[in-house]
Amino acid sequence: IDVKDKAIDLYDKGYEKLLGIGIEEIDSRYKMKRGEVTLFTGHGNMGKTQFLVYMLVCRAILFGDKFAIFSPENQPAEEFYDDFVAILLGTNCKPDNPNRPPRGTYENAYDFVSNHFFNVYPVDNDPTPEYINERFLEMIIKEKVDGCIIDPFNQLYNDYDKSGGRDDRYLSEFLTKCKKFAAQNSIYSIIVAHPKAMQKYGAKDYPCPDVYDLAGGAMWNNKLDNIYVYHRPKASSDPSNPECEF
Repeated sequence: IDVKDKAIDLYDKGYEKLLGIGIEEIDSRYKMKRGEVTLFTGHGNMGKTQFLVYMLVCRAILFGDKFAIFSPENQPAEEFYDDFVAILLGTNCKPDNPNRPPRGTYENAYDFVSNHFFNVYPVDNDPTPEYINERFLEMIIKEKVDGCIIDPFNQLYNDYDKSGGRDDRYLSEFLTKCKKFAAQNSIYSIIVAHPKAMQKYGAKDYPCPDVYDLAGGAMWNNKLDNIYVYHRPKASSDPSNPECEF
């Protein structure tokens, strides 16, 4: 009886309508929902972070969404922000591009990016999950961010000894806390994780990974709302081939 009013709301209004970014191939598979925790994975250096950043930039443009991002692999901070500007403007902005945008255009794009994306990086502290969540909460309160991204999970200072050295037990506790944090603060929560080293077994290209190629794979499957894989099937044999799978 305590939740009858909410059930009546479902009867009257149905489920919350989720907004996509206007790209059917993506929207038919993934639309962000507050309170959910989503995993992005894929082989390293194939562009999964760039793919994710593109979606975040689309949401910033369309809905004004703001995001706090722990991304130690994309440092220093000025390069982190320059990457976002390049995606927003759709072009390389360095001097080697004869058609790069004027400085004023770059500065306007940079100001937009810096108002919507916040680089969370611990200078003097180990990046423990507890510390990163404290910084995320600070951004939620001060900047009213809509989403928090850990990219990647593998770069967190994860103390498996607290769980008897068992990665599955540690991961279970970590993901439960992530789910609680996302629900309590009504945010979009995204975790990027690298798969374990995979073998080509004589093939020219790596096979597409799945969740079981991650350390503790079954636990990711048990705890998360969404799991997505970004893969370039010809990345090794034909690096210039832009074909990708999502």
